[in-house]
Amino acid sequence: MGPVESAAPRTPDPLPTPAAPPIVLILPAACEALTLVHEAARRIAAGAGFDELAADEIAVAVNEAMTNIVEHAYRGEPGHEVTIRFHPSPGGLRVELDHRGESPTRLPLEADPVRLAAERRRGGLGVALMRKLMTRVEHLEPSPGVGRWSLDRRHRHPDGRSGDLR
Repeated sequence: MGPVESAAPRTPDPLPTPAAPPIVLILPAACEALTLVHEAARRIAAGAGFDELAADEIAVAVNEAMTNIVEHAYRGEPGHEVTIRFHPSPGGLRVELDHRGESPTRLPLEADPVRLAAERRRGGLGVALMRKLMTRVEHLEPSPGVGRWSLDRRHRHPDGRSGDLR
């Protein structure tokens, strides 16, 4: 199956998957793992050449994807796992989070925090935040029963253009 459909504007092409093996974490799909996910993402992003601000932004986006899996894919039920693969490359960093929970049927393009507050709705901001912080965000179904959040962040040139700094 392909990516979950949305009417989002065309996003940049994904980063090519590097030949080097990824850094892999297999963690329980639980709120208790969120601090570890955040810190691992931040450190791996910094090690991949991102400055402190960009590494923090990547960590927030990865944490949002993990939170989405815990709260929506597994509905907070214990006993599930998430496999996270970090693929650093000269062009940037790809992070993939695989789960066997429920996949979203539609991804929101934007979130209106004022409307969400007025409706007293909980949630709805995570995907919009991931899209704001990353170059590319998709939810895929690479095989039957497997959902995957795929988050790319490209390195930036000093003038702000996306691309390879190395």
